[in-house]
Amino acid sequence: MADFSQKQREIALEVLAHILESEYFRGSQRCCHFLEYSVRYVLDGRPIEELKERTLGIEVFHKAGDYDTAQENIVRVTANEVRKRLAQYYGDDHCNRKLVIQIPSGSYAASLHWTEEDSPALVPAALANKSKAQVLEENPTRGIRRPRIVWRIATVSVLVVGFVATAIFYWQMRSTDTLRGVWSPVLDSPKVAVICISQPVAYRPMSNMDVPIGSGDRMMPVPDAFVGTGDAFALADVAGLLSKLGKDWQLFPGNSTPSNTLLAGPIILIGVHANKWTPTITKNLRFFFGVENAIYDRSDPKVKWSLDQLTPDWKTNEDYALVSRFTNPGSGQPVIVIAGLTNFGTQAAGDFVTNQGLLSEAMQKAPKDWKHKNFQFVLHTQIIGNSPEQPTVIAANFW
Repeated sequence: MADFSQKQREIALEVLAHILESEYFRGSQRCCHFLEYSVRYVLDGRPIEELKERTLGIEVFHKAGDYDTAQENIVRVTANEVRKRLAQYYGDDHCNRKLVIQIPSGSYAASLHWTEEDSPALVPAALANKSKAQVLEENPTRGIRRPRIVWRIATVSVLVVGFVATAIFYWQMRSTDTLRGVWSPVLDSPKVAVICISQPVAYRPMSNMDVPIGSGDRMMPVPDAFVGTGDAFALADVAGLLSKLGKDWQLFPGNSTPSNTLLAGPIILIGVHANKWTPTITKNLRFFFGVENAIYDRSDPKVKWSLDQLTPDWKTNEDYALVSRFTNPGSGQPVIVIAGLTNFGTQAAGDFVTNQGLLSEAMQKAPKDWKHKNFQFVLHTQIIGNSPEQPTVIAANFW
């Protein structure tokens, strides 16, 4: 355990602030809180071996002291996400010459990699107060061997840095390749991609007031005026990705999309409730949305994923979603479906299918030729407040 000088603390906190403000972290408060706590824990000189999962769960994520770490994996999931975001940050030419911050695998404590001039002193305490002349006098060979030792350390450091840089570059290239591989049928099509989004039916008073003016004020359906929040998040993710990759796209509401549009080119369906095309076009796939609010496995009628704690206002502490990519048998055009049992699931699925890291992890167990296959992923996400956590894959199918 190293003791840090005031200068080192200032450098570490400056680097930490820069990381937290970067594009890789500022969108995730959960990851920011985790990394900041871990770095400050180390800078305060607290025992690294005592930084346990439960400690982080209680102090960072405000869990109860006796919470079940086996059931709630928020710390483990966040730690993995922080590692990925740090790799992306340093892989995008953000390497600080003074300090590199990492979360080593198997640990929750930050690892601070300093340059030689800023690294914590490792000289034994007995030598700390001795002058350089005294040390050389007691060890006359030290002054002769130092250049060779320094040269060896420098050589090893260069090799290590080169290896790390190569690994990060390879990881980024592989991740980008995975993201493009998932979307390649849409990107390679000469036709404009059509995004078809759900339009839930909402109701408002016939009096056109925000609230009914009396018991006789009837509620009138408004079927074409609103879009769910989770669907909107998924739309933003997909539209942003397509635009970034140079693919033209058009947006159509699910209730008014003509059938000939579905046959014209690539189509991305967002949401299942109030999007009449999603259940129709996916009804023959292995994983599908049934008449109840559940996802079923056609290969095993006993398997289904449903929400047991869904409240009347559609609040839940977890959600399930489907991400499907396949060829439309009626048109020969690619179809991508992004839909959850609730808006939370759709939002998480939109994040999943546009996220390099999540897709790369999901494809680790995929067939080698997965880019040329149809596939489906069943996803699960925890809901904290009104936001879904990054989803995990609980079932997959390639054909």
